[in-house]
This record gives sequence, structure tokens and C-alpha cells, in this order.
Amino acid sequence: PLSTPLSTPLSTPTSSRLYCICSPTCSTKISMVFVLLVALQLPLANFASAAEAAVASCFTPRLAQTLVACNPSVVGGWRKQSVVVLDNVLGREACERLRSEAEAIRSRGLLERAESSGDVMATQVTPDDDSMRRAATTLTALPRAIARAVGRRINDEVRGRQASGEAMSCLVEDGAHTNKLAVVETDGGAYLKHVDSILAGGMDPRKLTAIYYLNPNWSEAQGGHLRAWDAVVVCGDGGEAGPPAGGDGAVRVAPRGDRLVLFWSDGLVHDVEPLRIASEADHRWALTTWHLAADPAADRSLAQGLDPWLDVRHFGAPLTSLTAPARRLATRSLADACGRALQVMTRR
Repeated sequence: PLSTPLSTPLSTPTSSRLYCICSPTCSTKISMVFVLLVALQLPLANFASAAEAAVASCFTPRLAQTLVACNPSVVGGWRKQSVVVLDNVLGREACERLRSEAEAIRSRGLLERAESSGDVMATQVTPDDDSMRRAATTLTALPRAIARAVGRRINDEVRGRQASGEAMSCLVEDGAHTNKLAVVETDGGAYLKHVDSILAGGMDPRKLTAIYYLNPNWSEAQGGHLRAWDAVVVCGDGGEAGPPAGGDGAVRVAPRGDRLVLFWSDGLVHDVEPLRIASEADHRWALTTWHLAADPAADRSLAQGLDPWLDVRHFGAPLTSLTAPARRLATRSLADACGRALQVMTRR
């Protein structure tokens, strides 16, 4: 918890104060993992660097290793995906402040109806937008901080595997990313089953998804769980969650506040269960940061698009689609061979 309450609004000038957040659930067991500077006159970089350190403290090398081990570019669609769940990343008071800033963005009319779901209002947060930065000074800095911390951890593991001869692509490490701040406001609102990144040819560079939940007062009765198929939940202490609840074979992750959830954008089949909303306090807020592949076209999974196995198992594709890539390869090989033979005959 924060040693001092965050009681002063960001819009009110105040003297410089230091807030220390402890994160007891992070497996590094470092008691003080986050320093939050919230006074307006201090540079935004102070919050960003503090948030980056907090995420890096929770997302340990061991967890990065677990995630990289199920990279869809290496294991394909037949292996279970890991969903890494980190709790108490920034502290409750910080989560409450970020939630307030998200609501300030909405009150300024900066949200739009999301194309992916009619139940969702969303926007991309950026400090380059003056109106948005004034409404949400710290929230606009959070996605880049997450992208930098997670990107470095993942790339450290990937480079080790590259040295061992495994063909893996790194993530963009300088904090470049895309993001979405989204809120479900409608009772019964949900997200349909999907995979985040499905376009072939590297057209969609999104490789790793990180979702930070801004619901400090969430309760089980509200619903809105993230539901994932062919997956196992890996907790911040490195342990795995219990067997899936219900008869659908999916694991469920609650959208409780100050929780960060990580998974491969091109590998995890997931949806969001319907919400039960009685008041504005029940609205489900989430900040999603998508980490980008450094070379999307060279990434096997991003180049291929939606894995045929996933398409068959979860989206109703016919079994014949499993052989389509092999047929295309055979056709190209035959055409190349015929072309070479014709060239030889022509030269004769």
C-alpha cells in the first residue's frame, strides 16, 4: 500500500511529495518497488521510470522464460499458451488515481465507440494530445513504461534462445507500442471470442498483449472475466492456477484492479464474459498495451496469420484448411520446378 494517501488531485498544484508502494506478491520479494511522483511541476519522466521499475520488478526473468517458451512462432497452435498474471503492480492508491484519470478522459468526450464491440467505448492514450495529457497525466505515461519493462525482459530471454539456434524475433524495445483504453458501460456487455493479431504477411505487428485493469473495487458478482482457451494461468509467484472452472475448458482471469495480464497477441484465443452493471462504479476499465515485433514479416506466426489449428478448433474452419498451407507450398514447388524445366528446354 502507499505510505501516504494520494488525496491531492493532479489538477491542483502541490509541493513535491514522494510515495512508496510495496508489492508483496512480486516474486523478487523487493519490499519497495515503486516511487510515484505526482506533483504537476515534476517531469512526467519520473512517473514513467517509476512505473517501469515496478513492472520489471514483478515481471521476473523466470516469468519471461515461461512466456517465451510458448511463443506461437516456435510452438505453433497446438501447444497451450501461458497467461501471466501479476497482482499489486502499482498499489491500490495508484490504481484508484489511474481510474479517476480514465474517467476524466471520458468526461472530456475523448472516447469513441469501439469497432470491435458495440458494448465498448475506447481511445488510444497518448501524452502528445494536450487535452488528454491534462486529463490524465500519469495514465498517458503508463503504456510506454509497460512496453519498455516487458520488452526488455522478453528480449533478454529471446536473445539467449537465439544464441542457442532458435529462430525467434525480438520485440521493439524502445517503448514503441500501440494501446487502447477501453470501458464496458453496458449491462451484459462482453467481447466475443478472438485472437488479437491474425493478419498474415506481418501486416499486424502486435506480438505481445499486456492488460492493466483499472477496477479497484471490482467484485466477483460483476463478472467480466477474461476467458482463455487452450491456456494455463501462471501467477506472479511462478506457480500455476488450478484447473479451469466450468465445462467449457477455459481458464478465467478476474479483471481486478492493479492486475497486469500478459499473453501472446498471435496465440491466445480469448473473450470477455458478460458484465453485470448496476451503476457507473461497475464499469469495467482496462488499459491494453500491445508490444510490437521488431520485424513482423520475419516472425513466423505473424507472417502466417491465424494458426489453422486455432481456426479449426475455435472458429469453425473446415478440417481441410489444415492442409491448405501444405497444398500451397506443394503447388509453388511444382510451379518452380516446371518453370526451371521449361527454361532448360528453351535454352536447348
